[in-house]
Amino acid sequence: MEARIRELRDAGELSGLPGEGQPLPPDPDDVAGEAWASRHVLRTSGARPLWSDLRREITARRVRIVTRLRAHLAWLARRQALLEHLPAERIVPEVALTKEADGRVRAEVLAAIAELNALVRHHNLVVTAASLHVPAASLEGLIEIASAPRR
Repeated sequence: MEARIRELRDAGELSGLPGEGQPLPPDPDDVAGEAWASRHVLRTSGARPLWSDLRREITARRVRIVTRLRAHLAWLARRQALLEHLPAERIVPEVALTKEADGRVRAEVLAAIAELNALVRHHNLVVTAASLHVPAASLEGLIEIASAPRR
């Protein structure tokens, strides 16, 4: 290998390349000391720790739940506006239908929150540092997020 590099250098094949004459960039794994090889392999392989994948899944599920809640809250507001303009004889059955649909959506959301919190508990068991723990979700907290104006 060294002989081939010498041949290329002598033939001028290695001159004029980008970065010629400049020092090599620092190795990001130099600070790892004796664990250099394992850190280098982990970094270059693209492997991620389990807690990182769990955190991504938790975030994605939270976003889906909040999106669902935003849509449901908008639907409830439209239903409320409709109920204000209905004739008196239609209000009671429409209110019953609205409550039934609201109960069904809330049950679906509560089931999704239970699944989300199971992931949160798993994440918090895997992560040893308490500062990296993810708080459990609640229906009230997610409704508050869904009700807030978007930034």
